[in-house]
Amino acid sequence: MDTMPSHPLTPSELIDQPLPSPHVPAVCLGFDAELARRLALAKARLDRMEHDPDSRDLSALGAARIEFAQASRAVADELLARGLG
Repeated sequence: MDTMPSHPLTPSELIDQPLPSPHVPAVCLGFDAELARRLALAKARLDRMEHDPDSRDLSALGAARIEFAQASRAVADELLARGLG
């Protein structure tokens, strides 16, 4: 029987959990935590900027979009390097 952990899971523990679907290749199970953190932070920053009506710094918004695109590409590159695709 599975029990809840006594401590909050770290991002790397969440990412490295085995997925229940038998259709997910094993290559996805060990994911680079730094790449995941970079992508999550870029997405959070972009969301914040897009939803903040007081801040309309188009240069900063453009930079946030570029960082999110680059982080997404880095994740995709890592997955391709591991044989997915």
